[in-house]
Amino acid sequence: MKPYYDHGGITIYHGDAKGLLPTLHADAVVTDAPFGISDAPLAMGKRGGGHGGTGMRRGRDNTWHEESDWDRELDPALMPLCLASAPVVAWFGHWNKRELVEQHAGMKARAEIIWAKDMHCGPPCPVARQDERIWLFSASGITCKRFDTTVWREPAIPTWRKKLHKNEKPLALMKRLVLLLADAGQIIIDPFMGSGTTIVAAKELGVRAIGIDLSEKHCATTVSRLRQEVLFA
Repeated sequence: MKPYYDHGGITIYHGDAKGLLPTLHADAVVTDAPFGISDAPLAMGKRGGGHGGTGMRRGRDNTWHEESDWDRELDPALMPLCLASAPVVAWFGHWNKRELVEQHAGMKARAEIIWAKDMHCGPPCPVARQDERIWLFSASGITCKRFDTTVWREPAIPTWRKKLHKNEKPLALMKRLVLLLADAGQIIIDPFMGSGTTIVAAKELGVRAIGIDLSEKHCATTVSRLRQEVLFA
């Protein structure tokens, strides 16, 4: 497939990760797969189909990938495809998805990082969640590029700030994760790049990156962010 963007060690594909991953190889995959969630409002006090079971999502409104159903379960083929593309996979998720992701991976996570936010994200069920998890998978072991711990206290993007993506991650968090897994000149893949924060983080650190997204809107947003990085560098 012809890249949507290819410049300065950064390549972006507008397409389906399932079709593209078998053709790509890198030093690490870093991603927050968009499955098991919805963009609909949460209903307080009820457990249901929301990501992590912290409330009930009503409807199937999807503002990220027009082609996908965001209430569906995680595709079991995705984790094996990621593991075939890179020796290390960093996978974001909510605490109660770990067992499912491990089943799809065919192995236990080798490490769990707790992203401790500075605000809670959801109603109490029975307590309000203030964290996300990052699981590290590898069939052959992981040697991190630098020392770090299992709890990362990184502020979330403020709720009052206009986001480029509903589930946008803070740049500082993604730079820390990229630094943990890749040295300058190595390659990472984000098969669900959204608004491209992982890709921007890699570029700032001198790490080569491949981003994939089904949404042309988010591909364009990522390219715009990369060009702004060049403009203000």
